[in-house]
Amino acid sequence: MASEKKNTARPGRWLRILLFMSLALNLLVVGAAVGFFLNGPPAPRGDRSDPVLPYTRAFDEDQRRELRRGLWRAMRKDAGTMRAGYLADYQRGLDLLRQDPFDQAALAALLADQAARGVEVRARGQEVLLKFLAEMSPEERRAYADRLESELERMRSRGNRRDGDKDGRQSPKPPRD
Repeated sequence: MASEKKNTARPGRWLRILLFMSLALNLLVVGAAVGFFLNGPPAPRGDRSDPVLPYTRAFDEDQRRELRRGLWRAMRKDAGTMRAGYLADYQRGLDLLRQDPFDQAALAALLADQAARGVEVRARGQEVLLKFLAEMSPEERRAYADRLESELERMRSRGNRRDGDKDGRQSPKPPRD
């Protein structure tokens, strides 16, 4: 009888703490996902491999938000098909990677197809960007050009710090905090 009372007792304090922690973690994850969806991905730091980055970084926050909306409107009708195509390509890539013998030519063809699809998406994005810039007033475009110039100067200075100065000497590294 004593064992029956013990089994029907309330959950222990540690279980309640664990459940609270789980709820807090879930809320944190949901909040991060919603924030990512509303604000878009964070701007990559130090990645100069994409030539469009300075153009997008030069917009103010409201302009970036409006540009994202324009991109979404331009892409949304094809978004499901595009996503399904990308996922199918990645699955095909997984299949090719697991094959024995490895078919390098087939994977190269798949990567080329993915790159071509990426060029199409990039072209759509450039159309939206050009339309967005054309709809700006001359004053807004001049202010944007000033911000773009500042962004390019930041990129130059970061590149000089990493690559060394014009004489080929390595620039001193900034002190770490």
